Amino acid sequence: MGHFDTGLSVNRGDRVDLHRFIFVVMPGFSALDLGAGIDSLAAANTALGKPVFHWHIVSEGGDPIRSSSGMTVAVEGDLPEARRDDCIVVCGPLDAQQHPPSKKITGWLRQAARLGSRLCGLGGGALFLARAGLAGEGRISTHWRLQPIFEESFLKLDSVCTVYEAEASVASCGGGAATLDLFSALIRQKAGAEASNQVADHLLCASMRPGNSRQTMTDACRLQHRNKKLSKAVAIIKDCLDNPLPTSLIADQAGLSTRQLERLFARYMGSSPKNYMTELRLERARTLLQQTDMRVIDVAIACGFSSASHFSKLYRKQFGLSPHVEQNGP
Repeated sequence: MGHFDTGLSVNRGDRVDLHRFIFVVMPGFSALDLGAGIDSLAAANTALGKPVFHWHIVSEGGDPIRSSSGMTVAVEGDLPEARRDDCIVVCGPLDAQQHPPSKKITGWLRQAARLGSRLCGLGGGALFLARAGLAGEGRISTHWRLQPIFEESFLKLDSVCTVYEAEASVASCGGGAATLDLFSALIRQKAGAEASNQVADHLLCASMRPGNSRQTMTDACRLQHRNKKLSKAVAIIKDCLDNPLPTSLIADQAGLSTRQLERLFARYMGSSPKNYMTELRLERARTLLQQTDMRVIDVAIACGFSSASHFSKLYRKQFGLSPHVEQNGP
């Protein structure tokens, strides 16, 4: 799977700059992430008429790895010797807390970076690189589910829910369809815009999104309404989850009366502003409990709950178990 068996040939005397990608798959990785990356490189070779891109699929230990969908991938072997200008792509699960970085893979990645290899994280791979101390500083694209973890645990990183980040020291994206966008950018960097455009055509992508695009549709698009003031109120709520504002102040900042805001929420969101905010805070808390080692009281404070007992009561009502059980198991 990692070799040039596409039928492409190179004339003797032609100079071909080879670009090697090493895909490191981890238990629970997304098969979509891996497939999107490899298919993009294969399409680029077809578009260029020569095998410019080469790839290997490996795992720590060289054992087959099971994806999040249950698909088992037979890899080509253990972690290989890295080379300068390699692109090492870490395909990690979104529940990355279950698979902390080992000394072996952390050491291998650090040595690769020192040799001049470029690191790239797909999905939970970005969080894996951050936990291994390899993400450095600056911007990193993370899946929106994982952003609370970055905000609480990696203060030197500017975690953003963009489609991808290809110009930073560590290339990254949240995974899924965004992998196609990221690899389009990586191919453009290596082989030019024309090759990137042909890859998009080959994969039937109507257009590739710029890296700074949003990962998901705005709430206004998802709810199929055009009320800008409600959208503004939702944005205000999401920006203050750690220090929730009174409904009256949210309404005032959105240019609405409290009553108008409540009516809009009831009509379009099926909830009240207060309940909507509480649900978002509890979802954030659940992510932190499941994927960090933060104490329950610290999670409560990070999500805007001043009382641990009140937080536990709301959490149990929402999810049917206490925060302590969520974190530690029954």
